[in-house]
Amino acid sequence: MHSIRWRLTLTYLAITLLSTLGLGLFLVVTVRQAYLDERRDMLKAHAVAVRSEIAASPEATHSTEELACLVQRLSHSLGTHIIITTSTGQAIVDTAHGNLHNAQTDKPCAPVQTRCQDCHGTMPQPPPLSVTEPLSDDAESFMLTVSPPHSGAGLRRVMERIRSATIVALLVTLLVVSLISVRVASGIASPILGMNRMARRMAEGDLEQRVQVGTRDEVGELAASFNEMAERIRRSVNALAEEKNKLRTVLEQMADGIIVTNAAGRILVFNPACEEVFGVAAATVLDQQVYGATFMPDLQRAIQRALQGESVVEEMRLRYPQPMVLGVYASPFRDGEGHTQGAIVLIQDRTELRRIAELQRDFIANASHELRTPAAAIHATVETLLDGAKDDPAARDHFIAALARESERLTALTTNLLDLSRIEAAAGSPQATRLDLPAVLADVLELARPALESRKLALETAVPADLQVSADRVQLTQILTNLVDNAVKYTPDGGTIRVEGRLEDGCVVVAVSDTGIGIAPADQERIFERFYRVDKARSRALGGTGLGLAIAREAAEAHGGSLTVASEPGKGSTFTLKLPAA
Repeated sequence: MHSIRWRLTLTYLAITLLSTLGLGLFLVVTVRQAYLDERRDMLKAHAVAVRSEIAASPEATHSTEELACLVQRLSHSLGTHIIITTSTGQAIVDTAHGNLHNAQTDKPCAPVQTRCQDCHGTMPQPPPLSVTEPLSDDAESFMLTVSPPHSGAGLRRVMERIRSATIVALLVTLLVVSLISVRVASGIASPILGMNRMARRMAEGDLEQRVQVGTRDEVGELAASFNEMAERIRRSVNALAEEKNKLRTVLEQMADGIIVTNAAGRILVFNPACEEVFGVAAATVLDQQVYGATFMPDLQRAIQRALQGESVVEEMRLRYPQPMVLGVYASPFRDGEGHTQGAIVLIQDRTELRRIAELQRDFIANASHELRTPAAAIHATVETLLDGAKDDPAARDHFIAALARESERLTALTTNLLDLSRIEAAAGSPQATRLDLPAVLADVLELARPALESRKLALETAVPADLQVSADRVQLTQILTNLVDNAVKYTPDGGTIRVEGRLEDGCVVVAVSDTGIGIAPADQERIFERFYRVDKARSRALGGTGLGLAIAREAAEAHGGSLTVASEPGKGSTFTLKLPAA
């Protein structure tokens, strides 16, 4: 019953029922009154005719029997029921009962002084419709009552016909109006119900629903407007979904961490970069305070300042789950009215930047120190020669030899720095070609042969003749030269150096092993740092610059390979080079 279709239908039916009932009652009353008025007019005419006939018959005015006979003839000819009563209400003639001269009846309900009126009480069963008039103008005159025969039954029959016709008309009208009401109500309610279903499905996420527009009236215009609104909502939702997907993709692919909080400081967004930095899953920290997710009080304070409207730029140190240096940028975000709704925090991993900065500082300091040492030695030697040592042949030869040695060291240092700079500048794009590894290795070993022979070092090689590598020839030669040179320098006289080559998992592996002094575990990774020396005095004595292994690793990584070391103090070292196979 709460359906708009039934409400409209029942409303139409109620209006129709009330209207029909009112019309029926009006028709019944009107027809009844018209019937009564028409019958009265006819009875009045009969009464006039009876009065005229009685007045024209002198016998009837003096003899009751003659009057009764005359009245009977008139009643028969007119088809009318006639009653004559005295002024006191005594009926002396009644055409329905004969001569009632000696009968006594009740008084009529209407006063005798009224010249023309309805009378409903002159007889024990008075006629419902009659006209009563005096027979003459005399105050003591008889009263004439004229009524139709069986007037009550006729009136009832007429009223029954009127009521029957009214009821039939009412039922037919109700049936027709019911059908029309259902049709009209359905025409109005169907689009509205369709819009209701459409709105519910749209609320559930189905934005493809549309209402069928079958009319051009106000309901049709409403349905068309609803369809247009649905299409705009669909486009807006799709645009929002697209923007949301873009934003999600950006947040997921960003290398920097993003944290978004609400006005209470609780986490709303925690992207994958933050998960990696802090070692927690986003699902476990949402709707928590930032401190509970990161255990960083400095970060919590920065967010509180941002929620108060301040933009914060700080560098913080993370200790767990791993030591890191973080750059933090926190700022508030506001609604259209300028009220702070939360904070957005950008977190950058600056650990590598700090490490590189430290390496740069160390490199500059070490390079300055390494360059200053031979330069100071050359300067001191020259001053000594200028002060007179040049005049002493023995001293002069000694100092000139020192100048040559320091100049060679300075030249080697400068060359290594230039090589390192060149490798860094071309990182990721070396001029790689197909090279025969045995041929390149043979050239390197040929250069090292004088040192091997003077130190009585045994050389063993095991490299397949068909092994090919994809590399830059100059850089590959430089890598192998540094590895062989280090093996020669740090292997005692009479030791053994072994060079092996093999193909492994699509890579060419070259291993250079020696039986030298070995490297402590704490120093095995640091020997690839620039200017790092395990034994500074021994390295300088052997002519090392501290850049050879750094250059070798940089060149190997530029080719997409690697250079590692495995060593044990007193038992030698093995340097393993991996490069892409040709």
